[in-house]
Amino acid sequence: MGGLVVGGIAAAARFLVRAWTAAWAALALDIAVLTLALSLGRPAFWIAAVAISLMARGALWRLASDHGRLGPGGLQAGILEVRLAGVWVLAGLFLGVIGLLALVALLCSAYAVASTGRGFDQAQIATWGPAIAGRGRLLLGVVGIVGAIGFTYAAARISLAEAATVNRKRLQVLSSFALTRGRALSLAIAHLLLALPLIGLAAWGAINGANGAWAMAGGLAIGGLWLPMSVGLMAYAYDLCARQT
Repeated sequence: MGGLVVGGIAAAARFLVRAWTAAWAALALDIAVLTLALSLGRPAFWIAAVAISLMARGALWRLASDHGRLGPGGLQAGILEVRLAGVWVLAGLFLGVIGLLALVALLCSAYAVASTGRGFDQAQIATWGPAIAGRGRLLLGVVGIVGAIGFTYAAARISLAEAATVNRKRLQVLSSFALTRGRALSLAIAHLLLALPLIGLAAWGAINGANGAWAMAGGLAIGGLWLPMSVGLMAYAYDLCARQT
């Protein structure tokens, strides 16, 4: 486990330099649009941010896997970006179903626990929360944790879908399960380490409120650091897992 985590983080840091050298224009544009989206919050800017991030990610994967030529500064669009968009849609649908199942399990558990508590009235939703006593809250906490673990496990199992799609030149989402068998924990830890700055920024925004400085820091952290480093991590993990599978 340690080899994939430590080696993956080191590879991500090394790839960051290559990414900015070759795809500087795409990354700079992504940072600018992400900053606007975070600052203004308008749907049009978020749609633009997703589109620019897709283009930048395509450039990074071309660089990481030596598949195809980069455009000037990483500005290009082609079949690789179409495949990546397909991965995002299919992965989103898969994780959406997992998330809904976890939510349904939590709601059913909450109803079952509340129905045994004092003051519960099926017709009055306001009585459901107070009817959940100490042990019931503990049970719901356990159900919530199990659901979160299940969602994280599912996300880790398809975390190499982009890498597999790029290298095999066809859509690979659930098909990438074989690559991550027995490695979900390592991949989850590696991705969590990369996401720590984003988690810190989210906490900052929640405590102090969103402002221009927070939006700029978020754009730099997401587009300038996390985006290229995540591709570097997944490229390394894919090579390692493909050799061992």
